[in-house]
Amino acid sequence: KISKKERDYLVLIFELSKDFPVRVRDLAEVSHVSEPTAYEYSLRLAEKGLILMKKGIVKLTEKGSDLVASIIKAHRVLETLFYLNGLSADESCYECSKIDYLFDSDAIEKLYKRLGEPESCPHGRPVTVKGA
Repeated sequence: KISKKERDYLVLIFELSKDFPVRVRDLAEVSHVSEPTAYEYSLRLAEKGLILMKKGIVKLTEKGSDLVASIIKAHRVLETLFYLNGLSADESCYECSKIDYLFDSDAIEKLYKRLGEPESCPHGRPVTVKGA
């Protein structure tokens, strides 16, 4: 299990690593915390085998990439469900970010199939992603 904050860091590392190697300093800056705080969260994720840390650079492990991919799928499936039931795309996204990491992948897969296996979320992003 991971905490909400650890979830946020994993997703942030995934998003930032698309453009450049991610430094602990980048995590601190983007998440508006001190570098020591970002370092502590990075250590927790490394201890769980979700990231590698080397000389201030953080990178998702295969386990971390797989977890982020499942969180993103859960987020976008739930976001689609909420959107289809009356919430705006932005409201859906906001609410899902509070709970997406708590769902079992089997439950998400059932919802995904029930929704007709949507290709994208209400914001147009792909529902399924490959890890970093």
